[in-house]
Amino acid sequence: MHSSLRDAFGSRQGVTDIATVSITYFGILGTLLQVVIALWPRTASHNTSIMITLIITSLLGGAFHSFPRASVTQRFDPPVFSIRIVQGDILDRHGNIVIGFTDTYDTDLTDGTVINPKSIQGQFQSRFYANNHAGLDSDLDQALSAISPAFRESSSAKPRGKLARYEIGTVAVLRRSNAIFYATAYGRMESNLKVSCSVDALWKSLTAVWESVRVHGSLEPVSIPVIGSELARVGSLGREALIKMIALSFASSSREAVVSRELNIVIHPKDREHVNMIEMRRFLKTL
Repeated sequence: MHSSLRDAFGSRQGVTDIATVSITYFGILGTLLQVVIALWPRTASHNTSIMITLIITSLLGGAFHSFPRASVTQRFDPPVFSIRIVQGDILDRHGNIVIGFTDTYDTDLTDGTVINPKSIQGQFQSRFYANNHAGLDSDLDQALSAISPAFRESSSAKPRGKLARYEIGTVAVLRRSNAIFYATAYGRMESNLKVSCSVDALWKSLTAVWESVRVHGSLEPVSIPVIGSELARVGSLGREALIKMIALSFASSSREAVVSRELNIVIHPKDREHVNMIEMRRFLKTL
């Protein structure tokens, strides 16, 4: 509730939205009132009370209309698809799920130095592979068997983790339980085990993911977290900018050829207060 109130009243644009919609309500109700007075002239004797009621109703209607929901959805046609921004756990979703990996596809969770167990990838490994990174490595090797590494590091340059580097934008398709996971290499694992990612790299990765979903996803809904918002910060982009980038990339790819009938951009509950849903709804309408 606190985040919703901040969205609605915490910015000049939010107040402007409420005022604009309230004026619209006032105009519609005022027109109806004139019809009522024309039909029942005696109601004009209650002008003051009617006007107060009209103003209060208009303000309440504007606030209700502009008040952000727990999720926002925008439908596009043609082609027919929708983009939904929703709060939740990405790993609770079904169907097509995007998981961010690094260009080395490292999976070692030991002491959290290489891969942080709290990251989405770390949670994915824990939930779907029971922290058995050897099993995940086997599935990744199979998924990447037709793709040659772009470069191979020396063990002296990168003493921990994997040495084979794949092109940014590589996607390994993993089938697990009732979902298809798209392990996208969007960040570079530096030799010091820090992950870096540029805006160009993220855009390239997103484009490659949509192409892979188009091939393997059977037009079923696809869900993606706010990639680049945690350990692999994309420049100085905040969560709202990243969400806009993901939505724009999906819409652009969908207009070339339909990717999926529905994209779900999933915001983790702890990040909800950093995202203004009114602004997100406004942005989706511009796509």
